[in-house]
Amino acid sequence: MQLAEEMLAALGYEPVGFDRSPAALNAFSADPGRFDLVLTDEVMPDMTGVELSGKLHEIRSDLPIVLMTGYGRTLRSRQLTAAGISEVIKKPLLSASVARCLARHLHSG
Repeated sequence: MQLAEEMLAALGYEPVGFDRSPAALNAFSADPGRFDLVLTDEVMPDMTGVELSGKLHEIRSDLPIVLMTGYGRTLRSRQLTAAGISEVIKKPLLSASVARCLARHLHSG
């Protein structure tokens, strides 16, 4: 998590990181307008990234959500769409790929 935060900071963003899904959900619920985009991992303690994304999407349906995964298992597009996931990116994360992904979702309109 810390490496991703450092990468995002180096790209000029102001990341807010959490090491557990409930902490992320609580912070988001307290102030949904604070966040411009969520970058979440599929494998986390307490709930998956898809589950967390679905809960965030229920609170704020316009929020871009990017799911990171290092696993080869195929996630169903219907499941991703229902959870409000805008894009899935594969690990290992490359700075240039992350920068392009974030630009697509943050600076496209």
